[in-house]
Amino acid sequence: MQKERIDLIISVIAASLFVLLLVISVLFLFRIYLKRKNKLLLEKERMSMEFEQTLLKSQLEIQEYTFNHISREIHDNIGQVLSLVRINLNTLEAPRDLEKLELMDELMGKAITDLRSLSHSLDADHIRNNGWMTPVTKLLTDLQKTGKYKTFIEQDEDLPALGNDKPIILFRMIQEVINNIIRHAAADTIHLDAKNKNDKLVITIEDNGKGFDSGRNSGGVGLQNLKNRSKMINADLLIKSEQGKGTIVIVSIKTDGYE
Repeated sequence: MQKERIDLIISVIAASLFVLLLVISVLFLFRIYLKRKNKLLLEKERMSMEFEQTLLKSQLEIQEYTFNHISREIHDNIGQVLSLVRINLNTLEAPRDLEKLELMDELMGKAITDLRSLSHSLDADHIRNNGWMTPVTKLLTDLQKTGKYKTFIEQDEDLPALGNDKPIILFRMIQEVINNIIRHAAADTIHLDAKNKNDKLVITIEDNGKGFDSGRNSGGVGLQNLKNRSKMINADLLIKSEQGKGTIVIVSIKTDGYE
């Protein structure tokens, strides 16, 4: 009787140990399954991000190629033709229309200068060689000369160069913001601030326009372009706006590794 009881206890203990080992094995295998699943999900997300980055980069390269082609056409062809027209105007002999000729010469000179500026703003190499802040300053200065806007620029000294391609993308982003202000904001004042803050370059563009509800409105093509370009340079993009209170766009770029 005593032996049967001992055998029963041993059997119960053995069965319990077997069940326990089985549960531990199942949990272990389930943990391995979850790890592999998470790894596959992360890999899928990484591949998706890489594909998106490659697609955005291809779009940018196509766009920059188009801009560079237009820039060369403006510089080599249209600019040359206007220069020849200006030379011919200056060689005309018409004393009675001297005042008109002087006005035409002045307008032609302005057209050549404006086309040259446009050519430079489209030319990626010009931005690489002169930095992104130079064309931004020119853009805002020209905007103020129209008489419709007051523009203000504040910048730290020794702003980082940002490498080879980031300055081009950053300049295109600033162009996009300013174009949106001109087209939609109904503003008359634009502030641009460029500062070094905690290993980051922070660019803030603020206008006093009509604004929009940034919580409900995801924006059109212009804002989508900003978001796409910010991804390409791993920048943080913040857009704050309220109806009747203007808009603030903040772009933050890590400057680690850049002098």
